[in-house]
Amino acid sequence: MVAVGAVLTSAAMVILGPTPTVEHWVAGGFFAAFGILAYAMGYATSRTTTGSIGFLPFLSIAVIAPNIVSVATVFVSIVTTELMVRRAPLKAAFNVSQFVFAEVVAISVFLFLDGAPMTGGPLSFTEGFAFFAMVATWFVVNKLAVSTVVAVSDGRDTREHWISSMRLSAAYDVLSFPLIYFFALTYFKFGIGVTSVLALPMLGIRQLFKQNVALQKINEELLQLMVATVEAQDPYTSGHSQRVARYARIIARTVGIGGRGAERVAVAALLHDVGKIYGEFAPILRKPGRLTDAEYEVMKTHPARGASLVEKVSHFADLVPAVMSHHEAWDGRGYPHGLAGDAIPQTARVIALADTIDAMSTSRPYRDALSADIVYAEIVKESGRQFDPRMCTALLRPESWRELVSEIAIATREYPVAADRSGHKEGEPPRSVVAVEPSKRNL
Repeated sequence: MVAVGAVLTSAAMVILGPTPTVEHWVAGGFFAAFGILAYAMGYATSRTTTGSIGFLPFLSIAVIAPNIVSVATVFVSIVTTELMVRRAPLKAAFNVSQFVFAEVVAISVFLFLDGAPMTGGPLSFTEGFAFFAMVATWFVVNKLAVSTVVAVSDGRDTREHWISSMRLSAAYDVLSFPLIYFFALTYFKFGIGVTSVLALPMLGIRQLFKQNVALQKINEELLQLMVATVEAQDPYTSGHSQRVARYARIIARTVGIGGRGAERVAVAALLHDVGKIYGEFAPILRKPGRLTDAEYEVMKTHPARGASLVEKVSHFADLVPAVMSHHEAWDGRGYPHGLAGDAIPQTARVIALADTIDAMSTSRPYRDALSADIVYAEIVKESGRQFDPRMCTALLRPESWRELVSEIAIATREYPVAADRSGHKEGEPPRSVVAVEPSKRNL
């Protein structure tokens, strides 16, 4: 669909768009070369997406030559880059198509709002508005096309992925608006030489940013490796921390923890069981039968052991309270310190709720995963006992609950429970996860 849209809109631009000049084609050649460099120096932002400053040459040429020249510039740049990196044909075709489509739609909006090729003079209100609308349209269409394909591929909600993508890059995109116009104006007034001198430092700065992103990804992957090492001791917990992190992120946003705060809650959730990495926990985690009182007391030390590990990493200092207190209960009958109510850190309250939701949403040897309705009822039942009642009220609102249920379906498919171990005590009847002695909830 994206490819068909790109072909049809490009044909319409050839037939109905402004006639390019020789100067436009010369500018197109320069910006195509810059676009190739920009995308060749791209970096992975996730398993399925990459980032670059290709928007800078593509939108700059659109201001100078809002016609088929800009479309050709994008086409040549992306095709050349895809061939250089030897991308799979289907992915390469999509990348070319979505960039071309975004460029044509953005230019069409620009022309519709009475935008005109750059003259070098100050922008009128109409021209400024047309420029702003063009750039905004490019970013929206580009991210929407990518989000649609990634969401369909991963079985996720397109709207959720798109909004997340827009939110994460919103500040960066807004700051790029004046840079795009400045870059186009530099070319218009001073030509290829000065613009090239300006472009090279930009590419260098972007390369440094790329290295920072790569370092951050390495840190995240090492974190995932450490969590996987913990979960390898008990096959039941396979994927548990990853699922809890995803649910915690949703709950955090639901209760008003936004942006970076929600991401830090997710990191804390990923680390919440890291204390179980110590050797004394391994035989207990693998034990198929009833735990002795002594074994249970050992297991109750894992929050403090985990917090001790987490505080050794300066970057995780703010996560220590969440890891330490994620087994505290709202009514004060949790552990390790018996905290109650608002004395429990908010991040720990989020993780406690997410942790229990995962326990209820995954299968046990003695029962299948509980239905969404039963999980809902258990949260209502434990509101004000195990969980923060205000947090439960916010999460159980229809729109928030639908989002969580959707995420549970996705997360349990991506991180399935890999084994039989449940922690069910011998001689006990099957039970719901939270309907147990208060001091032994969610071991």
